[in-house]
Amino acid sequence: MQQHPPLTKEQLDGRELPVHGALDYGELERLDLRPEEILDFSVNANPYGPSPVARQVLAGLVLERYPDRACLALKRALLRYEIDAQQVEIEWLVCGNGASELIWSIARTFLYPGSVVAQLMPTFGEYRVASQAVGASVSDYILREEDDFQVDIPEVIQWLRRLRPALFWLCNPNNPTGEWLPLMKLCELTRVCAELGTLLVIDESYRHFLSPAEEETALELVQEEGRVIVLRSLTKDFALAALRIGYAVAPPELAAKLATNLPAWNVNGAAQVVATAVLADREHLAYSLQGLVREREAFFGALQGLGFTVVPTRTHYALIHVGNARQLREALLQGGLLVRDCTSFGLPQYIRVATRQAHEWSRLVGALGVLQSEEKELWEN
Repeated sequence: MQQHPPLTKEQLDGRELPVHGALDYGELERLDLRPEEILDFSVNANPYGPSPVARQVLAGLVLERYPDRACLALKRALLRYEIDAQQVEIEWLVCGNGASELIWSIARTFLYPGSVVAQLMPTFGEYRVASQAVGASVSDYILREEDDFQVDIPEVIQWLRRLRPALFWLCNPNNPTGEWLPLMKLCELTRVCAELGTLLVIDESYRHFLSPAEEETALELVQEEGRVIVLRSLTKDFALAALRIGYAVAPPELAAKLATNLPAWNVNGAAQVVATAVLADREHLAYSLQGLVREREAFFGALQGLGFTVVPTRTHYALIHVGNARQLREALLQGGLLVRDCTSFGLPQYIRVATRQAHEWSRLVGALGVLQSEEKELWEN
């Protein structure tokens, strides 16, 4: 294995910190707010909650027993219920403490100081910080606001050929824009990455939230090409955020390398038994996703009825142009409503909101209507 020098103190001090949605408990404490008082629209999770079987199996967890280091039962459940690919076997799977841990493991395994990384912006912030943590430089292709942040494949291909990156992070459907690239377009990008020797990492954490649903996934590319890794999460669609669980699908030689940069027992016992059980409850998953399809149309329509621009999305979350995102977030939080300020994505005039059930999203729409009439400075560009 090639050895690379450790990061200098200056490199370590210059690293960015990731910014995420979800509750900030320190912030809530400063504002004298309790977590149970907050309706969270800032995370792109399933608002219907986990399958009822989750709490049933959790009650039977043997606390004094170490979990399975290899996650065998979980991997078998993934192969049965989530992975429709005949050639994929257990050796292709790597489980992690959320997709985020796997992102960091990929960076530690395949990047080094001075390597070049590509990503489309705006996108999930963990790609950048994980890459920079090992000394890689990150190059951004900026998606254009006037094009609703859609990807121009020929332009991106030209950019990749000029850049010749070691790794290309691609979130599909993308966070925060909700755009989805069909398999035909992914094939074009895959061919170019193979030509350049670029590792292509496709993050499909939000694939279940596509509306309308899509059968095709990037797993076909993993089987056909030797330098593709697909990432997935179970914390959003199966509503297991407190447990943190994700997995990667990669050719066995890449999966084995990836696993060497993960600690033993990285997936705790609670996460393993619950995830294994809820994967089998396809009825609850279907019920949740069908509900979100109905609610997203009504929710986004209500926001548009207030005069907001809702960026076209294939998912249950969307970018909303509001003016001053930071001030609006603060004003809404005082009223018990949390939205995602997109300043960290380079979009200070946008918030991201995820669909919840009607009795919940109607509260947000009502609060925005009141603020529109009372707080004019929030909408100033």
